[in-house]
Amino acid sequence: MKLLINGEQREFSEGLSLEDLIQKLGVRKETVVAEVNRKIVQNSQRGNCKLVEGDQVELIQFVGGG
Repeated sequence: MKLLINGEQREFSEGLSLEDLIQKLGVRKETVVAEVNRKIVQNSQRGNCKLVEGDQVELIQFVGGG
């Protein structure tokens, strides 16, 4: 299935949850806010959020520094 991730179209297998996607991309789940189709998905709901063809996902990572 095709997903739009941070503005870039990517291809993934069917049946992927948002949590699976975050893991596949190698993103630290503790430091990311996830949005699917312009709605923020709570951390506790990422495993229940099944992605479908054409979903738009935005992953915003927080980084520390000084």
